[in-house]
Amino acid sequence: MSETTQTTLFGEFVEKQPDEPLQFVKVYEVVEADGDQFTMHLNSAAYNDERDCITVIDSEKNCALTAYFTQHPESKYQSTPDGIRLGRAIQRCVRATVNDADELVALIKSQDLVLNITYKGEKGRAWSVTRLA
Repeated sequence: MSETTQTTLFGEFVEKQPDEPLQFVKVYEVVEADGDQFTMHLNSAAYNDERDCITVIDSEKNCALTAYFTQHPESKYQSTPDGIRLGRAIQRCVRATVNDADELVALIKSQDLVLNITYKGEKGRAWSVTRLA
């Protein structure tokens, strides 16, 4: 029997089995060495205006990834924030301009997209998005 449970940081509720909690992925732990790769199907997304981040969900793998649009002030490396990398990868895939986070969320929900993050050595992590055929 399923029940309604909170499954995102943003207070959204969905039908879930109680023994299947949503697992949040940390990119820097999963894709940490040259050649490491992580892939997820983007089924849903939500934007948190207060924290300026987007959470994407792969319901098949029961996992989520939160990507921030601003650099953390205590970060020891200055690089392009993951939220911006995700947005650019989606724009390249669908060949469309996305003007804000709400448009990005709507695009993710309306498309059948797959996110792939690969560690490329000195070049860092490459974010790419493809459409499922």
